[in-house]
Amino acid sequence: MRTIRISEEVWNEIAKRGVFGETPDDVLRRVFNLAEKNYNKQTSGWRRKQYATNRMSTGVNNEILYVRFADGSSNEWHLPDRHDKKALQAVRSQAVRFAEQHGATIGQVNAVKKALTDNGYHLTK
Repeated sequence: MRTIRISEEVWNEIAKRGVFGETPDDVLRRVFNLAEKNYNKQTSGWRRKQYATNRMSTGVNNEILYVRFADGSSNEWHLPDRHDKKALQAVRSQAVRFAEQHGATIGQVNAVKKALTDNGYHLTK
């Protein structure tokens, strides 16, 4: 790995061409038509980056978990009592499966789970 100094003007051009989550190296590789380097230090291995292509929203409203995609796909689940862990696990599994079937990224799947915990639906408490 090398370190280079670049002007503010060049930095701004790299930023304009970048996509959320990309490093300057990723942008330059794309501009120069170089092979992607997908090394993920957290997993100590090579991994393909995955970017969301279908925007998703999720949340809880009036004890209903909803998952909606920009392409129009959506689903809702009535949430059980917060203390019914078995029923809550079943709803969470259905929602995650629905998201995955519609091409959700890992981040989007985690957002489904977070919607539940942010609203007090915890599986470990």
